[in-house]
Amino acid sequence: MTRILLVSLEGRAGGAETSLLLMAKHLSTQFLISAACPAESWLSRELASMGIDTYGLPEPPRFGYRSPLCSRYWLKTSWSLSKIALKTKPDIIHANSFYAGPAAAFAALVTRTKLLLHARDLTDFGFLSRFCSRFCKRLIAVSHTVKKALIEQGVNLDKIKVVYNGVDKTFFDRSDKNTDFFSQTNDCEKRLSVFAQVGQLVPWKNHIVFLKAASQVAARLPDARFVLVGDDLFGRDSIYKQNLLRYVEKSAIAEKVCFAGWQENMHETWGKIDCLVHTAYREPFGRVIIEAMAHKVPVIAVGSCGPSEIIQNGKTGVLVQVNDIEALSNAMLKVARDSRFANRIAGAGYEHAISNFTADKTAALIQEIYEDVLAL
Repeated sequence: MTRILLVSLEGRAGGAETSLLLMAKHLSTQFLISAACPAESWLSRELASMGIDTYGLPEPPRFGYRSPLCSRYWLKTSWSLSKIALKTKPDIIHANSFYAGPAAAFAALVTRTKLLLHARDLTDFGFLSRFCSRFCKRLIAVSHTVKKALIEQGVNLDKIKVVYNGVDKTFFDRSDKNTDFFSQTNDCEKRLSVFAQVGQLVPWKNHIVFLKAASQVAARLPDARFVLVGDDLFGRDSIYKQNLLRYVEKSAIAEKVCFAGWQENMHETWGKIDCLVHTAYREPFGRVIIEAMAHKVPVIAVGSCGPSEIIQNGKTGVLVQVNDIEALSNAMLKVARDSRFANRIAGAGYEHAISNFTADKTAALIQEIYEDVLAL
């Protein structure tokens, strides 16, 4: 059986790590999967619970991968991963992100193993893009937007394959409505709408636009509530998080806004949300969008990058321009006040997701790429 070594430098429950788990789950019947990721992490525990052999990598740096202080981390990680590859003898090393690329490339060179790179970011990696792409056989881009960015950074077009992320079919089951985000902070019993932004508390997610639109919506829809689901997951944006908290504390809608933190059970969380509002302006794909669709939650998103490839405006969701607060607030009001419209785009979004964004479909496409790489 063909051996695949999956490599993730991060071990917490981000979108890329969730995608890796689903990929491992659906490919483990066709390939002998092992994984290298931070030891004693959420990801290592989840992989181990699936019966996948997991090997420990050093903890990722808190100050970011590009810091000059990272040289020791890169040496340790590259050496550790090379030893893991020598032990597991994979046919393919599959790096789960561009950041994992340098260490994976080193291990691939040491062990003479074929390298596959998953491009999940819209960051301009500059020289790193060309360096990693030189040593890998194929690159998987999570959207055509990411593919275009890679080409602009000098990556060979012929090496890039676009494969959208998917959600597990068990995810297509919305929980009963239970709007208890505010049970401890507000006594108002009537809940017309709970709007949520779901994702890491990082600057490019553009939470401030959501909060400004929330202020406009609250002025016209007093019973609306607003939730930020997520956290500074990797501990690198604490200042940004504190600025958001201070902004809300000083706003007129402080009692209507909830910072819900990271939610381990998103199945239950989606049952508390009436509308997903996604304001990220450089979103590579938008896993949270297809998760919302899978739970028949209507989606409003910025009409650029990954979300514009997922959503058909006015049919499977609503797209607005970047930083257009008035258009965003109007869209939120329409979803809240026009239940027929909200139900229509939620239903169409569900059908769109179940037809195009399932984990088994993603895995089948990745399997084809594995077979292509093995034949090179």
